[in-house]
Amino acid sequence: MKTTTQIGLTAGGKYRLGGPMAWWIWIIVTVFTIYLFNVQTMFSVVQGDIKTTLHLDDSHLTMIAATYTWAFAIFQFFGGAFLDCFGSRKVLIPAFIFVTAGVFLYGIATSYAMILLAQVLMALGACCGFVGAGYIGGVWFGMAAYGTMFGYVQVLSSLSSAIQQPITEKILTVLSYEKLFVYLGFFGLLLVVLAILYMRNPTPVTTHKSPFKVVGSNLLQIIKKPQMWIAALWGGIAFGLNLALGVVWTPKIFTNAGFTLDNGNLGSALLWLGLAAGSCFWPKWSDKIHSRRIPSMIGVAMMLLGLILAIYVKMPLWLLYAMMFIIGMGATSHMLAFTIGGDVAGGPLVGTSSAFLNGIMFIFGGILQNIPSHLQGTGAGIHTMFLPFIIAAGIALIFVFIQKETAPAK
Repeated sequence: MKTTTQIGLTAGGKYRLGGPMAWWIWIIVTVFTIYLFNVQTMFSVVQGDIKTTLHLDDSHLTMIAATYTWAFAIFQFFGGAFLDCFGSRKVLIPAFIFVTAGVFLYGIATSYAMILLAQVLMALGACCGFVGAGYIGGVWFGMAAYGTMFGYVQVLSSLSSAIQQPITEKILTVLSYEKLFVYLGFFGLLLVVLAILYMRNPTPVTTHKSPFKVVGSNLLQIIKKPQMWIAALWGGIAFGLNLALGVVWTPKIFTNAGFTLDNGNLGSALLWLGLAAGSCFWPKWSDKIHSRRIPSMIGVAMMLLGLILAIYVKMPLWLLYAMMFIIGMGATSHMLAFTIGGDVAGGPLVGTSSAFLNGIMFIFGGILQNIPSHLQGTGAGIHTMFLPFIIAAGIALIFVFIQKETAPAK
């Protein structure tokens, strides 16, 4: 007969933090996050096929990308608060179901409206994905490991996106995008089953008699903190720029420089690879030197410099690839905004703070995705189209300088 220690339980009947069950649940939620992150970023590869199949134009494609981003941002503000209030089981199982339903609908969609509805469904579930993984890291491994575990989630998500894009291109040579999404939907069903079987908190979460009042109260506590807003603003710009480039605009930069669309897709992959490298580096370095501001300043400065060089300087292909990696690695300093949020909010509000920050980040992502498209419609050239990206990165750097140091003292 297995002992409580062997199955990850303490003698008191509670699951042991950092034990086997903690890792298993974290793996399930992280795989779910990777799954939805890949479905989201896959749009940069399949958008051409969607455009042809459904007879759409570039404005439709931009709206499809923005619909997910805006819906996600709206839902996001409540996802983390619900996790704090209801716990992982009551929130994440429905989230898994919504994402899976959206993926299936994406695969069978025969109209622009159906694609938009699929995006909304996926966004409704995905609002608890990345934040849910961060929440699980906090409650199952302790707040001391919160930033590091969150960083691991971003590393794996970014690496998978870097690998996914060239693989998706190969798959689409033998399989339609519709069938690909249907098959991905069946994988989602497997995740739903695993969530139903295993998803839970290490200790039972007591649901309050007025849960929606508690959710509102939690959000109110977060938005009253000035340092939370500062972190949201510079982190939102850094993340939003990376999202806009990784999902929509990197191929445009490459084709304008005289390279091929395939070169642009590889550039997008390198952007996500840079994001993975930064996610592995910034949180650990921040903890080691007991500083959030110094790594954040360096990261945002890297992103700004990389953007200026990639957009305004003519360079060989290998160097443009290097710039995309540098931009991605620099942009990943936005992960420290989550760490700052955890420092400021404290353990009981970690889900709410993460959701608030992630929601702001996706609002910036939606805005920044659409600005070049709007300028392009007015006849602007490539340098004018992407000038707002440079300005935004400069503003982010200013906010990082304003941010107070929140790292715990040595």
